[in-house]
Amino acid sequence: MQTSRSTVYIPLVELTDQPNQLLEIYCENQSFGQSELDTKSLDKDWHYIAAELRRVGLYEDGLQAINSVRKLGLKIPYWAVYQKFKKNSWLDNQRLHSVNVLDCEGESAQLGLAIALLTNASQSKAHHVIATGKLSKDTFKNQHHNHDVAIESVGGIQQKLQLLIEKRRSNTLLSELSDEDLYCFTPYYYQQDDRDHLVIELPEVKELEKLNVHVKPVRWLSDVAKILKADVSRHLPQDKWLTTGVSFFSTLILTGCLYLGWWYYPIQIQMLTGNKNAEPFLVCTNQDDSEVSYYDLKRDGGIPIFPVFSKKNSDYNTGLAWRMMVDKTLFSQYYYTAFAHLGEKTGLKIINHYSETGKEIKLVASEPFEWYWGMQEDAAQNQDNILLLAVQRTPIDVDAINRDFLERFSSDSPLNLLAARDFLVGKLPNSYTFSYQSHLSHSPCLKN
Repeated sequence: MQTSRSTVYIPLVELTDQPNQLLEIYCENQSFGQSELDTKSLDKDWHYIAAELRRVGLYEDGLQAINSVRKLGLKIPYWAVYQKFKKNSWLDNQRLHSVNVLDCEGESAQLGLAIALLTNASQSKAHHVIATGKLSKDTFKNQHHNHDVAIESVGGIQQKLQLLIEKRRSNTLLSELSDEDLYCFTPYYYQQDDRDHLVIELPEVKELEKLNVHVKPVRWLSDVAKILKADVSRHLPQDKWLTTGVSFFSTLILTGCLYLGWWYYPIQIQMLTGNKNAEPFLVCTNQDDSEVSYYDLKRDGGIPIFPVFSKKNSDYNTGLAWRMMVDKTLFSQYYYTAFAHLGEKTGLKIINHYSETGKEIKLVASEPFEWYWGMQEDAAQNQDNILLLAVQRTPIDVDAINRDFLERFSSDSPLNLLAARDFLVGKLPNSYTFSYQSHLSHSPCLKN
């Protein structure tokens, strides 16, 4: 877990048995159970965020800072998924520590402790701050916030600012950052002679300004958060893990939806005009295929009739032919194709490859395609037939269709054409069906 750290310096002049000093406290992020003190806190019923402050007498002040920061709250980034589900998780992984051990009394460290929590839990760029002030136990609704915490006055403000001037001049206050600006937060007023006076009017404020320490008297904790840009929480490791997981599964689901949408998106089959009508048409040939004639199928009461010649009549071969075209769809340039014939006496015959080469039949989108099927054997005389033309984006498993068809219709004699058609359409939804009857014919079908 990557650790961030924010440090706050708290001037203390209330100490009676020690020289004036700066209390250096810091806050860093830490998962629960990462230290033995977390486990001990559970046994002792201590608050694990402030447990380490017991050794410097600031535990109660730490609790006040935790409650105040929790009440003020931080905005949750849009993609911080974990924080949106687990309330105050941005605060739970903070730990308050003290660098130097001082026996502290009073409540002037509360503001500094709250600032350490705010800056470390938020996206603030401030990592070193000075502060003194007391936090009110009550929250207030003001123009800035619905649950704001007031900053109350503490004693010795002028002496504390003088201490900062001495430390800054002697290079004992962040000497490595002597050229950088520091913020020093104080209550808005200080008391003298039982009267409130503005901190900003103290002469020490101007002197500290020359030393790149900017004194900021504040009324509300939200004012501090605004100045330090500490109002939006950081992304936690749990956010990144959960966001990655959500993104992965969202991508997986989206990909699946896109694939299903692509798979089930209708493919439009257009039947092109063969002779006169845009439907399968009759093809007649002699035995050596030297003569070919094309006819629209004759109709009987609107039903197309296909002529079947007896085996004794060896002059003719007949079949159905059609011209079709498939519309182009997204990411689909080629389509796998299968042709099926259903006869109530002859059952199912389905093909999806060229008999000469054994290659699968494929259509090129938006290009006309022609096919001829010799029906002399497949269309028995005096039977109803259905021709089905199917296309899809992936290879068609003809063996599986035949197997399932036999399991479903092996006992049907004659074949229930409508049920068989519905079965095939369920397997091959992008299809075109053509119903016709086959009758014995003695009329020549070749033109003279």
